[in-house]
Amino acid sequence: MKNVKIIISVLLAVLTLGSLIPCFAAKEEGPFVYVTIYDGKKVVLAETKVEKSDEDNDGSWTINDALLSVHKSKCKDGYKTENGSYGLFITKLWNIENGGSYGYYKNNRMCMGLTETLSETEPDHLYAFVYSDAAGYSDAYSYFDQYSLTGKAKDTLKLTLKYVTFDESYNQTDVPVADALITFDGKKTEFKTDENGRVEIELPAYSAVISAEKEGLTLIPPVCKYHLDEKKSGNYTYLIIVIVITAVIAAAVVCVILFNNKNRKKAN
Repeated sequence: MKNVKIIISVLLAVLTLGSLIPCFAAKEEGPFVYVTIYDGKKVVLAETKVEKSDEDNDGSWTINDALLSVHKSKCKDGYKTENGSYGLFITKLWNIENGGSYGYYKNNRMCMGLTETLSETEPDHLYAFVYSDAAGYSDAYSYFDQYSLTGKAKDTLKLTLKYVTFDESYNQTDVPVADALITFDGKKTEFKTDENGRVEIELPAYSAVISAEKEGLTLIPPVCKYHLDEKKSGNYTYLIIVIVITAVIAAAVVCVILFNNKNRKKAN
């Protein structure tokens, strides 16, 4: 009876430890910023978390720091800046050098400079891009009303798409994008926005970057990073791994206990 109690206690302890693994994995440290980069042809980085780091040693955490940091880890030597009459400006982004035709928005608002600070409380969303029209700057920055989401396959989701324009006083105006075609990882879907820029889509059975394209309007692609919730979608791979590991550990512990008891009986 004593051995049975020991075995049960061990199994319960191991199962409890296994159940805590998702909690540990979900913990996020801050502060950080989410960075997206478009190289003029495709989105090369989508809503990637970048932790705080004063890369240029100026005593503050800025847009320049975030871009330096993400290039250091994802595209070494792919980012350069220079000082000009209007301050620090980009001369190379994601290994693209086009004479200075770059842009960057924070939380879907045009930034005033690379030295603009980032929030240390609520994560900012930074989008840096290369203009495909390096001469006329005709590319229109666009965005969805959600940066990211988690769901399951076949779920329906409503998104609103807008693009940015400016009035005569350079005030930003956000305009709905009608008849834009939704894409998953660059692949066209049958979903289109209505006259108000709204669309209802069915989520795929895989994680993807949701974006859009519009005939007659060159969009700097909007980005909504979709994470498939495998537990809700019936994909229990993670759970199975945890169960298998737990079972192996439990079996090993039980074998050791039984083996030790057998040796004690022989010794007696």
